[in-house]
Amino acid sequence: MTPDATDRSRRETIERKGRFDLSASILPNLGANLVSFTVDGTELLLCRADVLHHDEPFTGAFNMFPTPCRLAGGTYTFEGRQIVQRKNGKPRAIHGLIFDEPMQIQNRGDAVTSSLRIEPDHPVYEGFPYQCVFEITHALHEAGLTLSFKITNTDSGNLPFGYGVHPYWRLQGERKDVRVRVPCDHTLDLDNLVPTGGVTPVEGTEVDLRSGRDLTTLFIDNAFWKRNAGDSAELTLGSIGKRIVYEASENFPHMIVYAPEGGEFVCVENLTTCPNAPNLVEAGHGDMANMLVVPPGRTEEGWIKYTIEDITE
Repeated sequence: MTPDATDRSRRETIERKGRFDLSASILPNLGANLVSFTVDGTELLLCRADVLHHDEPFTGAFNMFPTPCRLAGGTYTFEGRQIVQRKNGKPRAIHGLIFDEPMQIQNRGDAVTSSLRIEPDHPVYEGFPYQCVFEITHALHEAGLTLSFKITNTDSGNLPFGYGVHPYWRLQGERKDVRVRVPCDHTLDLDNLVPTGGVTPVEGTEVDLRSGRDLTTLFIDNAFWKRNAGDSAELTLGSIGKRIVYEASENFPHMIVYAPEGGEFVCVENLTTCPNAPNLVEAGHGDMANMLVVPPGRTEEGWIKYTIEDITE
């Protein structure tokens, strides 16, 4: 029997015993959203079941493609072509276009690969008129989880894109028990959470997270740049004695930290490309924007690795 592609709640689960007992679940019919990641039976992700049925199911750890986070005006120009980012006739100016899409999956027990072929008759093509194949693999390793993406350009011209993951980690206690370290020297200047092209050094500011800071009085929604190749970030969850170490391929120079006052979560996000990247490229900020471009017949790949460590402090 062919699985029902309209069943948003259908899960694919993977497991592995290594340094810890690990389990992860994705929703293949909801953009391969990672809705569960447990370590020795403790759930690390916050996934609100009610939100999964919204038009914008932003919970769990969802995938953002082809425009991570916000896109000013929901439109941009690439190689002289104006792109209006719409889907099913509706504007989509936040978090891209695939977060609610059903995907084909291959579950190998400790890893699952989800794929989406975008062609002219696909709903995503309306707002991203480029033929391509998007793949995301969630694979458990000895002490955590690796997310690997692959974009294959099956079109006749260049394909512009960005990719990011938006994980809602449970606070697991009080804010004082949660500590974030981000190895970036600058934040992006924002206007209504949309980067304008300017950057500000974190030195001497309350958002200098390079040495780590707890969330007691840190209420934040900031974009950070630049994470250099080999740099790691950390999210320490003191109340459960665990630390999540973030590593990523070199095509992920951007990070976002979102920890609002009163929230049950903290989001520490890796992005290949900053929010509003296509418009920033047009404005002459291409180096900072880091929009990725794939030539015809070529692929772009990258990865994010979460490693769990026990802590004693």
